[in-house]
Amino acid sequence: MPRKKSFSLKTFTHKTFRRLERFVFLLKSLLTPRQFIYFSCVLVGISSALAVIILKTFAHWVYKSAQRLDDVFHLPYSNSTLPIIGIIITVIIVKKVLDGSIEKGTSQIMYAVAKKRGIMPRKQMFAQIITSSFTVGMGGSAGLESPITVTGAAFGSNYAQNYRLSYKDRTLLLACGVAAGIGAAFNAPIAGVLFAIEVVLAEISITAFIPIMISAATGALVSTVMLNENILFSFKKVQFFDYHNLPYYILLGVLSGLVSINYARTFRKIEHYFSGLKFNIINKALFGAGILGVLIFLFPSLFGEGYESIKTLADSNPEGLVQNTIFERFQESKWILLLFVGATMLIKVYATSLTLGAGGNGGNFAPSLFVGSYLGFCVAYFFNIVGFAKLPIGNFTLVGMAGILSGLFHAPLTA
Repeated sequence: MPRKKSFSLKTFTHKTFRRLERFVFLLKSLLTPRQFIYFSCVLVGISSALAVIILKTFAHWVYKSAQRLDDVFHLPYSNSTLPIIGIIITVIIVKKVLDGSIEKGTSQIMYAVAKKRGIMPRKQMFAQIITSSFTVGMGGSAGLESPITVTGAAFGSNYAQNYRLSYKDRTLLLACGVAAGIGAAFNAPIAGVLFAIEVVLAEISITAFIPIMISAATGALVSTVMLNENILFSFKKVQFFDYHNLPYYILLGVLSGLVSINYARTFRKIEHYFSGLKFNIINKALFGAGILGVLIFLFPSLFGEGYESIKTLADSNPEGLVQNTIFERFQESKWILLLFVGATMLIKVYATSLTLGAGGNGGNFAPSLFVGSYLGFCVAYFFNIVGFAKLPIGNFTLVGMAGILSGLFHAPLTA
């Protein structure tokens, strides 16, 4: 009986999608090409937003569950074991379900546009969601934004292929999926538009700009309606800009450039090291994830995307980062806290590299914001301690994120 029900559900789902497909083909025959593109960019935006909702909800649920375990049982090593389990599950899924390979990173989007006429594999519409959910959701030190953008791009590309659209329209809908993903992830449609233009599209026209804006706005609206506000990453406590602090902002900008260079070089070295290992995929996963578990045990804020710790720093509460850790007894010392935050900032690139090198799936978007926020905090906190100035912690945390994001992705407008 259960098997019959399962079969009936599968048949019903298949028939429903076939009917929707026929309806869209009918609309294509009735609408002008431009009208159909506007209709299509809304559908792509909704699809990308749903992917964001699934990813963000699962990651947030796992993070809160691990936090509750720590509060009840005071077992800091629980945060260290979850990422290991998540990465092992990811590599098994890749091997057994995804034919042993999965393309990671936003670079594959640019490659698809430049070399493959905007065509992306169909499996990318679900592969990124499944693998990054387990990797980042269970504490892997990476970001969900890269899988989100790849998923959105795959939705746009395959939608265009299915309805036999031209290369130009296929590339446009691919960019619409990227914009919708970023817009949904941060409730920031303008950032989604700028990211799609700066990172994905080499050139842009007014006719392409409008569909990208529609997709980004659609994604942001759907995620705002359906996602809990606590899951979305947002800033509330930002003070007015004081031009007297301009020299400190300039210093932060220079430091952001240097830290970005160090991050990029270190990431490439570790990535190259793991690609040369002769281990099988399970042993490689255990090796990399095991080291990651040790780092998370020492620096718990490396767990997952790290957005909760960014909010903690922005609220000028660094003491919250060392609670339930071996450094808890030093939380009254401002200098020890500053060193702890600075060390965490520098170690983040190793945690992210280990996560991805071991076989996990994620990206560098969230880590860049993590590193930037910690850098901005360190600069402001240092000058506040020594008494040179009274700098707004929240502002410097935000500006630091923009600096590192711009340095790593070469996307100053998005930042």
